Parts: sequence; structure tokens; C-alpha cells
Amino acid sequence: MLALLLQTVENALGPSLGLAAVIVFWGGIAVAAYMVAAPIARIAIDIGTARAGFSLQWITQCPACKHDTEIVDARCTHCRVRLSIPWHMHLRRFFGPRVGFRWWHGVSWAWSIVGIAAFTIMTVGALTMSGAWNPQTNVEMLLVGLALIAWAGLAGLVAGVLNLGAVGPFARLRDAIYALASAAVLSALMVLASAARPVPETLLARIIVQGQVTQVSGRTIAPAGGQLGFEYLQINHALLGYQKVFPLAIVGVSSIPLAQDRWTGWMVDHLWQYARGYTARGLAVRKRSEQILINEQGTYDVILHGQEIKISHRP
Repeated sequence: MLALLLQTVENALGPSLGLAAVIVFWGGIAVAAYMVAAPIARIAIDIGTARAGFSLQWITQCPACKHDTEIVDARCTHCRVRLSIPWHMHLRRFFGPRVGFRWWHGVSWAWSIVGIAAFTIMTVGALTMSGAWNPQTNVEMLLVGLALIAWAGLAGLVAGVLNLGAVGPFARLRDAIYALASAAVLSALMVLASAARPVPETLLARIIVQGQVTQVSGRTIAPAGGQLGFEYLQINHALLGYQKVFPLAIVGVSSIPLAQDRWTGWMVDHLWQYARGYTARGLAVRKRSEQILINEQGTYDVILHGQEIKISHRP
């Protein structure tokens, strides 16, 4: 129903939606790239500043001479009047004026790099696995661009919550509430973008029937009781909505294995060998078979339509 509604919007708006979709999509890419480039530039600037010998100092106004003075000791650097310094500033002076650069800034930079790496890996992984990096329709492109903007905003809010700097608890709580709202918007956009994407079709096997001869991959096979079986290994993760199908064989009176490269063959053997372990962890691994009734001449295509196996016949 949702996919039909989005298809109706696509057909109604037509080319007029194309320009807006392109602008929003590449705007989303630019915002996501900025979320990576900006903190890297900030860290590079901080490191360069530190290597040049510059450091940050606390400055206050002397109550006696009204001059701005650095807090080096407990006295004003101009008139030497004793300053009223809070206890936490005395603690900072105890550890030394450059202790922050020596270890705390290093920890902060490392924490930022971990966050940047996590954001980059999650972004690239999501775009690649979902196919969103190559949107098929204008509506999908528009929704993917909006999702990228929402994702970048969510990442910025989470960074504010997990910031190791001097951020107050109320500011962290505010960012956490906004992050929850952004996550809800992002989830909705991801669902809509997935619904707007045309259902993909993949040819899994082709059976050619000519007279009394039935061929698969150039080899002859005799149907059993007028039927052939298409065997395949299916893996799916219900929570993530992930599914993958590995064709195995066409089975009749005999069996014809379907061509697999070395990597796919190793993957199929590995998955089936450890099927119980994977299934217990949420990744269901099953061998299935679809029956194909051979009652007419022509070509029978076994097609993966989204997450369903379909049999298509052409005379």
C-alpha cells in the first residue's frame, strides 16, 4: 500500500520532482561529508596549534585594577593583588597549566577519531547494503537525501551528548531528547525510502524445454513426475530485514548443480555447516525447494522478486 502511494506520487509529479531530488540527495551527501571533514580539520588545527607552542589559559578580571589577567598563580599579574580563585581552579593549577594538553587533549582527540570512524563506517555500510547510494526513483532519491541530513543531525546530537568537553548536564539532556526525535524521523524516512525503491528481480536459474528435451545450463535433465525442483539456500535476519538466496541445484530424476564461483561455494558450505549456530544468533539458515511444473514448452525462469521466488514462463 505504501509503495503504491509513493509510486503514485512519483507518477504525478514526474520530472518536476527530479531537480529537487538531486539537490536534496547531494545536499545530504555534502552534510554527511561535512560531519566527517569538520572534526578532522578541528583536530588537525588543535594539533598544529599545540606543536607551535600555544596553549589555552584561564583569564579573569582583577577586582582591584580592573585589568584582565591570566590565572598563573593566586595574584594579579598587574597589581599583584591576591585573587579569589575557586577550589577547582586550584586543583587545575596543582596539575600544571599544560597537563590538559599532555593527556586530556590526547584522550579527547582519540575519542573524536573513534566517533568519526564509527560514523563513516555506519554511513558507508548502510548506503552500500541498502543500495541507497544508487536510488532508482526521484522519490527514493529525495527520501534518501532527507535521511542523510537527519542521520548527520542525529550524529551531531549524539556527539554533543558524548562530548568529553565542559558540557553541562542540561545541555546533554536536551541533546539526548533531540537525538531521540531525530532517530524517529530517520526511521520513518528509511521506511519510506525502502518502500519507494522498486522491487529488485534477480534471475536464479533458467530451464529450457524443447520437445521432449529439458535443459539447464546446457545439460539435459528428466523431470520427475512432470516436475523439477529448484533447491536453494536461504539466509535471512528478521530484525534487520536482510535476506540472501544462494541457488544450489535443479533436481528431477537426476540433479544438476547450478554454477557457483569458489567464494560462493565456500560461503554456502560454511553457512550450512554452522547453520545451527547462526540460526541461534538470529541469522536463519535454511535449505528450501520450489517445485516447477513442466507442462508446456518454452523457457522457465526462476526469479527472486524481492524476497519471493517466482516462476516465469515464456513460450
